[in-house]
Amino acid sequence: MRERQYDVVVVGGGMAGIAAGIAAARAGARTLLLERYGFLGGMATAGMVGTICGLYLAGADGGAERLNGGLAGELADAIERLPGSAPPRRCGRTVVVPYLAHELAALADDLVAAERRLDAHLHAHVDGVERDGVRVAAVRFATADGMRSVACSAAVDASGDAVAALAAGAPTETPPPDERQLCSLIFTLQGVDVAALGGAAGLALRRRLAAAEAAALLPAGASDVAWRPTGRPGEVAVKLALRAVGGGAREDFRSAAERAGRRRLRALVDFLRADAPAFAAAFVSQVAPQVGVRESRRIIGRARLTRADVLGGRRFPDAIARAAWPIELWRHGAAGARFEYLADGAWYEIPLACLHAAGVPNLFAAGRCISGTSEALGSARVIGTCLATGAAAGTAAARVAGGAAAAGDAPPAADREPTPAAGATARDESSG
Repeated sequence: MRERQYDVVVVGGGMAGIAAGIAAARAGARTLLLERYGFLGGMATAGMVGTICGLYLAGADGGAERLNGGLAGELADAIERLPGSAPPRRCGRTVVVPYLAHELAALADDLVAAERRLDAHLHAHVDGVERDGVRVAAVRFATADGMRSVACSAAVDASGDAVAALAAGAPTETPPPDERQLCSLIFTLQGVDVAALGGAAGLALRRRLAAAEAAALLPAGASDVAWRPTGRPGEVAVKLALRAVGGGAREDFRSAAERAGRRRLRALVDFLRADAPAFAAAFVSQVAPQVGVRESRRIIGRARLTRADVLGGRRFPDAIARAAWPIELWRHGAAGARFEYLADGAWYEIPLACLHAAGVPNLFAAGRCISGTSEALGSARVIGTCLATGAAAGTAAARVAGGAAAAGDAPPAADREPTPAAGATARDESSG
């Protein structure tokens, strides 16, 4: 039995889902946001990413221009004002915004609570999606209090894994595990002699790690690691890319990645303490609640974003977001990431059609599971762009739920993000 009627249900409370829920509520829709964890933020909090990528276009003169305004820009401003956040920083040819995961989770609570038309359920696991003909009609989910079912007029899948789209029978695609981008496990170490890790010393230590893995002194994959100082005394954030994690008949790929990450973390930290003086007094202070997922299932939409669209700076008549992050690919058999950059000063647009599930008029996607190729989503999946696609998906869903437009209509000019405006000057951290 369906409990109540919502105009829009948003599945997934990551940054795209938060933006979608707020946007739908502000557009007048009674909205429900469902999140499987006990906190909001998605990969930004559960994955402890630590930096917001994709908010800015790096200028050749060292400045930074905000790519999207509107709600995405409002949320970016709120993140940049958080305790522990830092102004936009240059990192090579890109610009990032450092933040603290626990502060971001608290901000997300406040943002959602401030919207009177937006309800949110944490620890809510989607169990199914009911359809009425070609349209989504209800979403079923489980909480600690039992099974629930709510009717809705439109839905947004911001789950990252296209969970709602799959449950609704909408067309999706899932690359095989060995073709997906690598997961990563992020953790922080304290008690580190950060000054001793710079320049040649850091490079020499990475070579020693690779040699230790080749000699079987470290588990396979444990040397694919990078670290960065957080700016807090004696602390570094460590990113461990998870290649060759296995999986198969007895455990799924995600479970294998979680277990492999913990095993490698322990072995890596033990080795660093014993072999690297900079880490002699180091200890693990925090580990991300889950591995960071870069690629999984995604919708097949009315259009598909491609590598050529990204690198060519393509414009679309139904554009709802701008993006300029390079195509960042973490592949099996490669050490670290490979980047393909747009031309200096260039950016591309994401069309509404990439957010609209093919064949399901009232279902939209936002964030990592929009419609695109693996290469294109290597750019469009980053958090800053997720804010923009989330805001657009929420607005579009609210308009469809209210009967204001057909799902495939281009958004009116008032719903689109404004022209990029000059932003803060970015601090150069290209040496990090």
